[in-house]
Amino acid sequence: MACLSAMRCTAMTQSAQVLIAEEISADEAAEIASEFRSIGMAIDLRIVPPRRSLSDLAWLVLAAVPLQPFFNQLAQDIADDVHERLKSFVTGVLRRSSVTDSPKPVLVLQDTVTGVQVVLEPDLPAESYGQLLSFDLSTIKRGPLHYDVRRRRWRSELDETSGNTTAP
Repeated sequence: MACLSAMRCTAMTQSAQVLIAEEISADEAAEIASEFRSIGMAIDLRIVPPRRSLSDLAWLVLAAVPLQPFFNQLAQDIADDVHERLKSFVTGVLRRSSVTDSPKPVLVLQDTVTGVQVVLEPDLPAESYGQLLSFDLSTIKRGPLHYDVRRRRWRSELDETSGNTTAP
């Protein structure tokens, strides 16, 4: 989905640093860049060779962006479809045709303001995106924030073990 108007696109253009933890083709890089541009984001995409084995990686794609303005802009531009658009964006970024035996791809959004990381997997339920868009990220002290499918809520296990609570 493209921006609704050229004026809004120009006004909302935010920049994201996007790191990818494995070699991908130029076509795959272009697809990922296109997903970010489709929501009005300029990106600096870099391939970062893993220093560990792929099974040890905590993320496949890491995007550093100011999350609250990012979520607010999605909600403003897309209104009723914001949950589906975010899910579609995550699925589009993580769409990997060439990876078969690798671990499940993960997109990590890192807030450039607080440093909080939000871990997004391609198979999260639609309700998780709605919860995420209304989640108060300032309540997270140590992150990362994961969606617990069994509990049906976002949580930071590190905050929970240190006594901080993560509210849905």
